[in-house]
Amino acid sequence: MKKDDTMINLDVKGYLAKLIATENIIIQHNKVSTASFDVKDRVLTLPIFKEQSGDVYDMLIAHECAHALYTPYKEWEGITDPELRAYVNVLEDTRIDKLIQAKYPGIVKNYMNGFDILETKNFFGLMGKDINKELMIIDKINLRSKSLNRLPFVFGDVDNKWLAKVDKIVTFEDTITLAKELLKFQKDQVEELKKLPDFDNLEIVKSYNLGKDEFDFDDEEDIEENTDRGDEANDFNNFGDEQADDEKPAEQDGESNNVEEDKKSDENGKEAATHYGPGSGGDSESDKLLRAVTQDSFDNKKEQLLDDKVKGLIYGNIPEPSFQDGLTSYKDFLKAFDKLKVESKKYGTDVVKYDTWLQEKYKKFLKDNKKTVSYLVKEFEMKKAATAYKRASTDKTGIIDPLKLPNYKHSDDIFKRLTVIPDGKNHGMIMLLDWSGSMSDVLNQTIHQLINLVEFVRRVNIPFEVYFFTSERKYASEHSNYDKSFNHKNGDWYFENFNLVNCASHKMTKRQLDASMMYMFHMGEYYSSNYGRYNPRIPYDYKPSCYGLPREFNLGNTPLNEALIYLNKLVPMFKKKYGIEIMTLITLTDGGANGIRGRVKGSEGDEYGSDWHKTKVYNIGKKRLQQSPHSDGENLTAMLLNHIKSEHNVNVIGFFLLKRIRKWDLERMCAGKTYLDREKEYNQMRKQMTKEKAVAVDKPGYNKYFILNGKTMDVKNFSMADATVKKGTSSELKRIFAGSMKDRITSRVVLNKFIQEVA
Repeated sequence: MKKDDTMINLDVKGYLAKLIATENIIIQHNKVSTASFDVKDRVLTLPIFKEQSGDVYDMLIAHECAHALYTPYKEWEGITDPELRAYVNVLEDTRIDKLIQAKYPGIVKNYMNGFDILETKNFFGLMGKDINKELMIIDKINLRSKSLNRLPFVFGDVDNKWLAKVDKIVTFEDTITLAKELLKFQKDQVEELKKLPDFDNLEIVKSYNLGKDEFDFDDEEDIEENTDRGDEANDFNNFGDEQADDEKPAEQDGESNNVEEDKKSDENGKEAATHYGPGSGGDSESDKLLRAVTQDSFDNKKEQLLDDKVKGLIYGNIPEPSFQDGLTSYKDFLKAFDKLKVESKKYGTDVVKYDTWLQEKYKKFLKDNKKTVSYLVKEFEMKKAATAYKRASTDKTGIIDPLKLPNYKHSDDIFKRLTVIPDGKNHGMIMLLDWSGSMSDVLNQTIHQLINLVEFVRRVNIPFEVYFFTSERKYASEHSNYDKSFNHKNGDWYFENFNLVNCASHKMTKRQLDASMMYMFHMGEYYSSNYGRYNPRIPYDYKPSCYGLPREFNLGNTPLNEALIYLNKLVPMFKKKYGIEIMTLITLTDGGANGIRGRVKGSEGDEYGSDWHKTKVYNIGKKRLQQSPHSDGENLTAMLLNHIKSEHNVNVIGFFLLKRIRKWDLERMCAGKTYLDREKEYNQMRKQMTKEKAVAVDKPGYNKYFILNGKTMDVKNFSMADATVKKGTSSELKRIFAGSMKDRITSRVVLNKFIQEVA
């Protein structure tokens, strides 16, 4: 699968965040400027940073988690005065950073290194500044905390008194109280400075833009005006960065893009998410306010840390299958045909006559295939025995061998030996068969391959299940409410209703399995007669009027992904019940899976509009699968298969039917990049297709992926009686027989490749 630059490793720091949060909260990354915490559903949303590893990222993750743990949402949102909000923000950062570092001492080093990295990039605006002369006490407190007291500050007696008070902060209420006290103190200090004749030339005045003509604390109207601006004027936060008011789109009509705009709520009154404050504004009015300039500098530059390649992510859970509505058992499969035949009699169909014809043809097919299947069974057992012999070990038993006693003087090898052959591991197989409309012209040959495979696994006692998947539903309603095949809940991705039909199983009695395979044979004949192309070289085979097939078994589209979601539940159940150690999953399709609707239940996103450019994230168990924007259903297929392989230890074999073996059809499967490489690989593939009826290619999600020629995949049989008298010499007959034996094996391409993979 081609790497997409917009894809991020969602789990790279998710585990760190969960650990720090001390609970199994849901961690989501998204295109946001600051962290937010949904206090009801326990969802922590983190920004997507460019650096997904290293000290900076670890520091930012720890800091945001600390806010989620310790900063109360309602109290923080209640602070509307921008000056007080700026001071509270700095003091609250010192409080929560101290708490998280005490709880997890291992991240202290991350804080130290992270600060050093950002400071060298001038994130705090210190370049060219004298930190002892140009910074107020609020910024000294900020840098003292973030640098872990490693900057060369020279603190006076007054500074130390304030630092002692900062160190005694315990609760958020303490933070607010001290912020008010410190803000009043700093305003008084500015008033004292204004009495100096060179006030406008002081470095600290220039640093904070406190020119006497522009800043007057005695002007109550000016203070009220700035205070009324609230968050519009300037939101101060450690890790936030919103646009300045003069940079915001005109259609906002002066409304700020503040926290109120980011609140989340639903029809059930769900409590809003906690956002830890947008960044500072940058207009001239807000510049006149008292603030922490080092924090403003960081807020303004924080956007450089965010990953602008990612357009956003949509999170959703893989829904739980509804086996009652989406799964047809083999018993119901057989009952559907029994019911169909009863109904067909009412309309005058001679069911008995057709069944007699069908049984005779099916029995002849089994008889013609019996010898070849028996040969392959024997070959399989021999390969297993040979493999077991390779693993055999010979050990001394501790029992003296009398025949070796004469050798005791010159050899201590006088003990009997025992050859130990490890027990063969239990195999299991599940097969998924594509039941889509495009399979109609090759369905007959495909079912012949399937019957051979089923006969083989039955003979060698391998537990097996065979399913075909179709979009045709087994219930009456055709209107999609998306709540039939899956138990969709809020937060789940929508998947289509479909029908997964269990048409063969080792649990069946011999009579049931024969009946089921005969009905599969019947459906192949039905579609071959109705959709197959006329071939004048094949004699017309008279067939009585048949009873068709149940409507829920009609060919439809390709819900392969839906079937794989079901198998993610069925495979572990199957392995556990039958003690399967080597599990093989086979898919046989002629096309990619259905596209993805791209909608999460309960979300307000536009199904095909604004959300289409975003990365889709599928939560499945404890894993997360990502699908890049504009990806098709085949991309999700690979992700689901990889998940099944890794989670349930499954060997996945895919068979893909090509209806036309054109150069382009094979060349697009070539791994070669240059024209000459593609030509060479194409010629090799074509040669192998002719010789073995299949060619293996690389395909994401599969251990082995075979391309089959849909036109020439029917099974072949041979009898020596078929040899013509004209070629009657013994050597010629020997050659004919050898060639026919090879054709019989290679023509059973699905069975042949299965044996090669599991023997």
